[in-house]
Amino acid sequence: MIFSITSSIPTFKSLRFEEGLNILLADVTPKSTDKQTRNSAGKTSMIEIIHFLLGADADKNSLFKKKEIVAHSFSGEFAIEGSRIKVTRSGNDEKKILISKDHANSIGLAIKRDDDTGLEYVTVDDWKDCLGQAWFKIPTPRKGTEFEGSFTPSFRSAISYLIRRRKSGGYSNIQKQNDNQQPWDWQVNLSYLLGFDWKIPREIQDLRARKKSLSTLRQAIKAGELGNIFGTSGEIRPELVRTEARIAQLKSRIDKFRVLESYREMADEVSRIKNRMTEIAAELALIKETIVYLASSIQEEKPPAYAAVEMLYAEAGVQLPGVALRRFDEVREFQQSVVSNRRGYLEAEIEAARVTQQTLESELASADIRKSEILLVLDGKGAFEDLMAMHEEFATNSNRADALRTKLQNANILENKIAQTKRDSADLEIMLQEDHKRSENVIKYATVKVDQAIAELYDDRTGNLVVTPSKNGPQIDIVIQGGGNKGGIDLMKIFCFDTMLYEAVSDRLGGPGFLVHDSHLFDGVDARQVRGAIIFGAKTAAAHAGQYIIAMNSDELSASGVANETVVVNAILPVRLTDHETGGLFGFRFD
Repeated sequence: MIFSITSSIPTFKSLRFEEGLNILLADVTPKSTDKQTRNSAGKTSMIEIIHFLLGADADKNSLFKKKEIVAHSFSGEFAIEGSRIKVTRSGNDEKKILISKDHANSIGLAIKRDDDTGLEYVTVDDWKDCLGQAWFKIPTPRKGTEFEGSFTPSFRSAISYLIRRRKSGGYSNIQKQNDNQQPWDWQVNLSYLLGFDWKIPREIQDLRARKKSLSTLRQAIKAGELGNIFGTSGEIRPELVRTEARIAQLKSRIDKFRVLESYREMADEVSRIKNRMTEIAAELALIKETIVYLASSIQEEKPPAYAAVEMLYAEAGVQLPGVALRRFDEVREFQQSVVSNRRGYLEAEIEAARVTQQTLESELASADIRKSEILLVLDGKGAFEDLMAMHEEFATNSNRADALRTKLQNANILENKIAQTKRDSADLEIMLQEDHKRSENVIKYATVKVDQAIAELYDDRTGNLVVTPSKNGPQIDIVIQGGGNKGGIDLMKIFCFDTMLYEAVSDRLGGPGFLVHDSHLFDGVDARQVRGAIIFGAKTAAAHAGQYIIAMNSDELSASGVANETVVVNAILPVRLTDHETGGLFGFRFD
C-alpha cells in the first residue's frame, strides 16, 4: 500500500491514501478560459512521483531534473513486509534512497552513510531488489538462481503494469507498459506474474538473439565483408575439389621430377631448333611457289610468227627479194635459239629449286628428330629453379585448400546453426503449448477475472481473454465486441487486464497492494463504463484489502453518475487540484 506522498517543496500538496478506493480530482476553476486545461494540474505528476520513489530512472529529461524542483526531495510511505517504510529521493542525488536505519533493518537492507552529510541511505539498485523480493518474490541476490542472467523478470517492469504511465505509451495495449518494451520483456514478465513458465519465453528470446546474430552474419557474407572466412558450402566445395586436384597433379610431377644439370643448354637448343624449323617452313613455301612459277613460264614460251609475215607479203603480190628472205631466216634462227636457251635456263632453275627443296625438307626432318630426342630427355626433368617453382605453386595451392576447408567448416557450422534454430523454434513452441496445458488453472483464473470485469462494464457486449502459445512466444490479448479502433473500448481492455493482473499478483506473489490509473485511462470512455470501472476497481481493491488509486477530472466523475455514491464520496482525497496558477500539485507552474 501507499500511505502518503510528500515533498520538501513548501507549496506541494501532500497526498494521504487509505485502504480501498482513492480518487485524486482535478477541477476547473470559475476563471478558467476555453484554452486552459487541467493537463498541468498534477494528476500525471502524481504517477511520476510514485515511480520516482520506486526506483525509476531519472535522466536529464526527467521531471525531477527540472531546475525548479531538482534541489527538492520527495518522500513516500509504503507498506513493505508488514512494516510502514518511509523513503526519500531527490533529483540532485537520484542514485540514493534516503531511509532510516531502523526502517532499512526491518526489511533486510544494509544501510550506508554519506560521509559528507551523515545521511543514511541505500542504493537505488538495492532498493529495487528489496521491493522485487517483497512484492513479487523475485529472489535477491539473484546469483545462483534461475533469475541470474539476462531476459529475466524485473521489479521495474512488473510494477509498471500496476502503475501505467501515459507518457511512456502505457495505455497503448494490454501487453506493453511502454512503447519501447521489447517482446521478450513483456512475455517474460507477464508469464511470471500470471503463473506460466517464464523460462520458456526467455529461451525464445535467447533464440531470437541467435537468429539475429546469424542473420547479421549472413548479410555480411552476402555483402562480401566476410568472404575470406565464410561462404556457402555449395560454392566452396567445387572450388576445393579443383584446388585439391591441382595439388595432386603438382605432387605427382614433383615426385617424378629430376634435376638435369645440362637442362638450360638443351632447353636453349630446343628453342633454336624450333626457330630454325619455322624459318625452313617459310623457305619451303617460297621454293614451292618459285617452282610453280618457273613451270608455268616454260609453258608460255613460243617462237615468233615470221611465216605469217612472209605469207602476208605474198598475198599482197609483193615478191620479197632474196636478200630479205635470207634476213628473215637469220632472224628466225636467232629467235628460236633464244627460246631454246630460255627454256633450258628455266628448267635448270626448276631443278636447282627442287634440289633446295629436298635439302630443306631433309634439314626440317633432322631438326624435328633432334627436337623430339631432346624433349624425350627433358621429360620429367628440369632445372632446380623449375622444381622450386612447382614447390611454390604446390604450397600456394595447399594453403588455399586449407583456407577453403576452413571456409567449408565455417559454412557447415553456420548452416547447421540455422537448421538448429529452426528445430529449436519448433521445440520451444511445443514446450510452450505443453506449459499452457499444464497451466490450465492459471488461464481459467485469468479468464474468469477478465469476464467479471467485462460484465461489470458492459451489459450489451461480450469479450474474451485470449492466450495463445506461438513460435514467437506467448500472445496475450483481450477481445471485446466493437473494440480495435484505439477508442474507449480498447482503454477498457486495459482496465480489465490490469484488474485481473492486480488480483493474480496479490493472490500468487503478495503484490504491492495497489493499482494506480491515470485519468487518461478514461479519455473517450462512455460515462457508463467509467462508472462501472470505478465501482469494480473499488470492489477489487476491497477484496484484497488493497488500494485502487485513480486520478481524474471532476466533470468526468460527475458525468459517470457515481459521484454521490458513498464509496466514491469517501474515496475522494481532501486535496483538490485545479488549473489555477497555484492549484496544481506542486503549488506553482513551471515548464
